[in-house]
Amino acid sequence: MIFVTLSSFVEYDQHPLELLRASGVPFKIHDTGKRITTAELLAGGQDATVVVAGVEPYDRATLGQLPQLRCISRCGVGVDAIDLQAAAARGIAVLNTPDAPTAAVAELALTMMLSLSRNLPRQSVAAHGRQWSRLQAHLLGARRVGIIGLGRIGKRVATLVRAFGADVWATDPVADVGWCAANGVRIGTRDEILAGCDIVSIHAARSTGAPMRLGEAEIRRMRRGAILINLGRGDMVDEAALHTALSDGHLFGAGLDVYPVEPYAGDLCDLDNVILTPHAATLTVETRAQMETECVRKAIAFLAGTLPAADRVI
Repeated sequence: MIFVTLSSFVEYDQHPLELLRASGVPFKIHDTGKRITTAELLAGGQDATVVVAGVEPYDRATLGQLPQLRCISRCGVGVDAIDLQAAAARGIAVLNTPDAPTAAVAELALTMMLSLSRNLPRQSVAAHGRQWSRLQAHLLGARRVGIIGLGRIGKRVATLVRAFGADVWATDPVADVGWCAANGVRIGTRDEILAGCDIVSIHAARSTGAPMRLGEAEIRRMRRGAILINLGRGDMVDEAALHTALSDGHLFGAGLDVYPVEPYAGDLCDLDNVILTPHAATLTVETRAQMETECVRKAIAFLAGTLPAADRVI
């Protein structure tokens, strides 16, 4: 049996539901319209062999109470909420949809860069208040953009900003040197990017080694007047240090879609040089439909024994 935990399943496209019906595999759907709780997951997933999962946590204790579970097919890229060691120990396969969100996340990063470079948040507020204010602004193509994390999303961001004429630097523990050379991207260290770039955009995954985090020292190392974008993980940026740097003018602006605690209601909400979005980078109609379709297709393939090994996280 397949248990779909997604709170907004097939809201925009019925194709994933049609795939489930055509497969002949029994299934049920969490249909409260709200993020599933652990209690609801345990109640609804007792007979589930596969869970089509959202961002709800699957820790060791939860996995231990789902006796039939053999596969978690995650609708999205990140698997941080899944205890991979515990899953592996119980013989539970973990799948995700790494390709589908790439365009949506990269386009949001680009949108934030353009909006902050042109000082749109402040200009829009002023215009709505009937103030004819002409504020300082920059061309994205005249900026040097640094990308921390050069995976699928980081590469897409680099391609987009290069199209505007921006000078692009990037850092990644396993940077694709050939791709960078072919696409005009300079490889540097994190410190070189912080000190040398006008815009720094974080697209790093959670590391199994030393965690990636920009604290007070790293933020102060950034160029005065720089812009920081974080679409990676919420705990990769020290919120208090960022707030101080934005308040005293060291940083020109910031764009965030991820936060240490969500829903976010912290002090950054009070600043007019920050764009805040509610962890919505992948929430386009097209992306959501593609992720759900891919997630369901992989779940069915797992049960049929036809899932390629390369499609498994573990």
